[in-house]
Amino acid sequence: MQKQIVSGVNLNINRTKRWQANVLTCHFVGPAANASQTALTLLARLLSRGCQAYPQNDQLNLALARLYGANLRVEHQLLGNWQDLYFEISYVDPDHNGEIGHQALSLLKQLVFEPLFKVAHFGVQAFDLEYQALKNELTDLKNDHDFEAYALTKAAFFHETYAQQPTIGSLAELAQLDYQQLATLYQQLVNNWRVELFASGQSLPDNETLSDWDFTARLGQLPEVAVAQQPGTLQKIEREVVGQQTHLTLAYQLPKLVQADNHARDVLRVLVAYLGGDEQSLLFRQVREKHGLAYDVSARDDLLLGWLVIEAGVDATQVSSALAAIQTVIEQAALQIDQQLLTAEANNLLNQQIRSLDSIHFQQSRLFRNALFPERQRDLQQITASLQQVTTEELRALAAQLQLKVITVVKNSQAVQS
Repeated sequence: MQKQIVSGVNLNINRTKRWQANVLTCHFVGPAANASQTALTLLARLLSRGCQAYPQNDQLNLALARLYGANLRVEHQLLGNWQDLYFEISYVDPDHNGEIGHQALSLLKQLVFEPLFKVAHFGVQAFDLEYQALKNELTDLKNDHDFEAYALTKAAFFHETYAQQPTIGSLAELAQLDYQQLATLYQQLVNNWRVELFASGQSLPDNETLSDWDFTARLGQLPEVAVAQQPGTLQKIEREVVGQQTHLTLAYQLPKLVQADNHARDVLRVLVAYLGGDEQSLLFRQVREKHGLAYDVSARDDLLLGWLVIEAGVDATQVSSALAAIQTVIEQAALQIDQQLLTAEANNLLNQQIRSLDSIHFQQSRLFRNALFPERQRDLQQITASLQQVTTEELRALAAQLQLKVITVVKNSQAVQS
C-alpha cells in the first residue's frame, strides 16, 4: 500500500509474513549541497543518543530492550546529488498482538519530533560527547592509509564539496560545526526535506495509525540526481607515510548512466564484478595471482556519482609495475572479454540478489529506492533475464568508455628508504 500523507510526505506499507522481524523507517531526502557529510554524521549520532522522553542514552537503550530488544539505527548516505538521513527501528512481536509495534512507532516519532535539541542540557552534553568521539575517530583515520588514499582520491575527483568528503566527514568540516548549527540543520530538514516512510513486516500497527504523522506539507521536489562534476585532466597525487604497505587508488569516470535503462546499469554491475568483484575477477587473477604485484586488489563503483574506483595494496618498489598491470587489465577488457568469467560473475550477482531477498532490511532499502526511482522497479524474473543477457560486446563497449581521472599513491616511506 502506498499513499501520500501530505504533500512531500509519502507512506509505503508492506505487510508480509515472510519475516519474523518488522521494520519502521523514516527517510529525510534533500539537496546534497544543503548539508555536509560531517554535519550529517554528527547529527545522526546525536539523534541516536536519546530524545525528550529518554534524554540519557542508557534510558533509550532500556526502552529499546523492553521492546524485546528492538534495534535502532540513525544513519545517512549520499545518493548522487541528494542526501538521505534516516531513522530505522526493527523489532519482533512474539505475541503478534500489535502492542510492540505501537510502542516502536511511538518511540520512532519521539526520536524524530522530540530530539535532544529540545532538552537543552542533555542536548549540549550529548553534542559535546559525540563531537569529541567523532574528532577522535577522524584523527585516528589519519593513520589508516587505505582510507587516506581513498579520501585524497575523492577530494581530487569531484568538484562539489559534498562529494569530495568521505561519508564520515572531515576534521576541517567538523571544526566549523557547533551545537546551534546542528539544531538549525535538523529543523530545516524536518520542515523542508522530502519524507519517505516505510513499514514492513507481519506485526505492524493498523494503516490509520501508521499514517498518523505530524509532518507539515512541503514541496517534496528534489533537484536532478545529477552526477557531480569531474575535472577534465588526469591528476596524480603522491604522499609518503610510515606504514606496512603502499596504497594505490585509481578513479575512473563512468559514462552517464543515471538516466539509462535497467539493463545498462546491469552491464555496469557485471563489469565491476568482472574487473574486481572477488577472487576470480580479472584484476585479482592478473595483478595479484599471475604477476604478484598486489597484496589485494578490488573494484567498486557509485553509479549516482559516476565513478569507478580500483584499490590495491602494493609494495612500494612495485608501484609503477602494479599501475601498468591494472591499466593493462582495463585496456584488455575493452578488447576482449572472457565469456566464462562473464557468466560466472553474472551468476554470482544473481545469487547475491536471491540471497538478499531473505533480508527484510534489503527489502526496506529496495522499497526506498523504488520510491525515489519508480521507473527502475522490477521483479526477480526481470533482473535475472537482464543479467543473463549481458554480452561480451556490451562489457567491451563500457570498458572502453572508462576514463582514468585520478591516480593516488600513498607510499610507505620506510620501504622507499630501505
